[in-house]
Amino acid sequence: MADPEELRWLRESANDLNNLLQVISESTHMLEPIVQQHFEAAKYLGYIRESLTRAKAVTGQMATRLGGLSQVDPGSTVQPADGEGALLQELLKRGEDTKELVLLIDDEPMICELAGEMLANAGYRVATAHNPFRALELFKQLRDEIALVILDFTLPIMDGSEVFEELRTIRPNVAVMLSSGFAEQAKVREMLAKGLRGFLPKPYTEAKLLAQVRIVLDTIKAERTTPRRTG
Repeated sequence: MADPEELRWLRESANDLNNLLQVISESTHMLEPIVQQHFEAAKYLGYIRESLTRAKAVTGQMATRLGGLSQVDPGSTVQPADGEGALLQELLKRGEDTKELVLLIDDEPMICELAGEMLANAGYRVATAHNPFRALELFKQLRDEIALVILDFTLPIMDGSEVFEELRTIRPNVAVMLSSGFAEQAKVREMLAKGLRGFLPKPYTEAKLLAQVRIVLDTIKAERTTPRRTG
C-alpha cells in the first residue's frame, strides 16, 4: 500500500507542476504575436511549445498513475470518470428550471465565451468580465442578483485573491468559485478559509463545470433553508 503522506506530496507537486505549465502555456500564447516577425525568436518559441507539449504528456501520465494509486489510499476522494455523466444528469435535473445569474470573470475572451455558452445552454443567466475593474463594476450593479461568481486567479493588475477580497467588501456573503490553471496554493487556502466555495482546475469539461456549479448553488440553497440550531 502506498504511503498516504508520499501520495499527498506527489499530488501537490503534480498540481504545482501543472500550474507552472499553464503559466508557460499562457505566456507563449501572449508572446506569439510579438515574436512572429522575428525568425530566431519564433524558432525558440517553437522549441518552448514542443517542450511544453512533451511536459504536458508527462503530467498526464503522472495524473493517471496517481489516480490509480489513489484507489488504495484511504484518504482519496477521486471518483471514477464513468460516473460523471450520470452525476451531471442528476444535478442538472435538480436545477432544470434555474434562472440563477452567474458572473464569469476571466481575462481570456474565448474562455468567457465558451464557458458562458455552456452555462447559458444549461439555463443560467450569465454576465462576463475580462478584467477586475469591469468585474467589480458589474458586481456592484448586480450585487443582489448574482448567485455565483466564477473567478479566474491569473488576472491583469489584480490577482484572484485580491478580487475576492473586493467582492467580499461589497457583499460579505458572496459565493465565489475559483477556476484556474494556475493559483498560489497558500492564497487558495486563505481564500477557502474566508469562504471560497470551491476550486475548479482548468482545463475543465462542460460536465465538470456544470456539475460543480450545481453542487455549489444547491449547497447554498440548503444552507439557507436549514434552520439554525440555538443553544
